[in-house]
Amino acid sequence: MLYVGLTGGIASGKSLVSARMAEAGMKVMDADEISRDLTAEGGAAVPAIGNTFQGMVQNGILDRQKLANMVFSDPERLGELNAIIHPMVRDRMAEMFREYVSADPRAIVIEDSPLLIETGRAYVPQFLIVITSPDNLRIERLVRDRGMTEQHAQARINTQLEDEERLPFADAVIENTGTVEELEAQVDKIIARLREFEENVVTETVPEAKGRHVMNGERLLGKLAHTGTEARVDGMDVVVPAETEEMILRHVCCVPDGDGWVRPDAEALVQVRLEETR
Repeated sequence: MLYVGLTGGIASGKSLVSARMAEAGMKVMDADEISRDLTAEGGAAVPAIGNTFQGMVQNGILDRQKLANMVFSDPERLGELNAIIHPMVRDRMAEMFREYVSADPRAIVIEDSPLLIETGRAYVPQFLIVITSPDNLRIERLVRDRGMTEQHAQARINTQLEDEERLPFADAVIENTGTVEELEAQVDKIIARLREFEENVVTETVPEAKGRHVMNGERLLGKLAHTGTEARVDGMDVVVPAETEEMILRHVCCVPDGDGWVRPDAEALVQVRLEETR
């Protein structure tokens, strides 16, 4: 099992990317799709939204446009909406994740979520993909494909992180600035990389490193911190306490390698050393 996060701003192209991954046999959990189900007629979130936002629900039907016009111009009200929706989305994703992994212990599961980093969950997935796209292109897509005004499109974008703020968390980056064919070519390369990485983890294979960089160690440091493990970066390596449990190292997709461990992503290989701290 490999748990992959896919994130990027609104209209960055996440749906195109996740669809390509689904075609390749990966299991996709789409936060936006789940949110739409929760807020559709009869959806589980509708009563709570109606109680919090007076006049937004009539006869059990949420006026999505009216609500959007309110919350995307008022950060405080957007926070109230997110406090209702996000826990329900996470609960549903947890159910889907269990179902996918139960059916196939080696499933590659994709969480497609625009606010994965904003909600503080950047290091929950074992591998994070960030899609970037300039604001002007995203506004153009929102106006053309979703019928927004430029003002409303910019307001949506302003509620999210900028691409530069997402990049430090990314294990892989997709730049969606060209044609669909160019986008798909990038996605196919990442699909191949994910499959190779998952195979290396399962078979405990240490590949020849195609790339090493201090940022790869920093990203692994973040994943370890999420498990409660104190570690540090030394050069391009990560150093963890000698008493670190094997379960934790395997959770962040490391495999044994001699006296240490390795995160066996050929494109971003990280060596992990165990060090006595007592």
